[in-house]
Amino acid sequence: ALEYRRLGPQLSALGIDVYCVDLLGWGYTQLENVNSFSASAKVEALQGFWKTVGGNGEVIVGGASLGGAAVVEFAAQNLYRQDSSSSEGFVRGTVLIDAQGFVDGIGPMSFLPAPLARAGIKVLQSVPLRNSANQMSYYNPEKYATEDALRVGRLHCLRDGWEDGMLSFMQSGGFRPKEKVSKIDVPSLVLWGRQDGILEGKEFAQKFIDTMPNAELQWIEECGHVPHLEQAEVTARLIADFLESDKMKPLGKKSANGSNGVDSMFGNLLSNFMN
Repeated sequence: ALEYRRLGPQLSALGIDVYCVDLLGWGYTQLENVNSFSASAKVEALQGFWKTVGGNGEVIVGGASLGGAAVVEFAAQNLYRQDSSSSEGFVRGTVLIDAQGFVDGIGPMSFLPAPLARAGIKVLQSVPLRNSANQMSYYNPEKYATEDALRVGRLHCLRDGWEDGMLSFMQSGGFRPKEKVSKIDVPSLVLWGRQDGILEGKEFAQKFIDTMPNAELQWIEECGHVPHLEQAEVTARLIADFLESDKMKPLGKKSANGSNGVDSMFGNLLSNFMN
């Protein structure tokens, strides 16, 4: 969860507990004795996490970049629904940070023979590619695209088993969120770096607003693709304002600690991402 090394402390300072969860096969998750690292397996692992840790209580789920695609997949399967006699699901809202939501799959790489796919994976973990991505991610690369940032972003790629996990994900075809975005009808906060050079905000941020029936957009100025790293304080404040808004008041589904109050719902921001 090093991707949120700046945002997490800012949220904590505002009184918000946050769970930063590495997606299965990425970050520092278990790599041994896992049958599949497919897109669906990643979503199932998140569901297992929240059942165990959160007791399937009300939760706002958030993600950045490719993690946004995972958020859409996860939320679409677990949207909170309530009628006069019962309720089901547990996702009360979403937070999408410069999120990928309108690109399905990973393109031709999913059809490559394993040896060629592994060669592509080697490129993904290479210093030149990671350095290029590091430079492109920030509005102010001189300040943030440092050697330390490169090392942090690449460290998990050097773990034994990471290549096998990536191959499994690629062969599964990747996430397919495009047709699911419109199903996310719970309150949603879309955050976007004004100077994002990877996912152009005027196109993609507006698509979320046009497609999701209950979404609001907040631009983050002087910021590239990673607001949670480049403008962590502003990002945290916007998330806190969203969580504290009237539309995010708990509806009564208890969390794992048996409480159904405002604090328990605010305490459940489940963040997932590819780091």
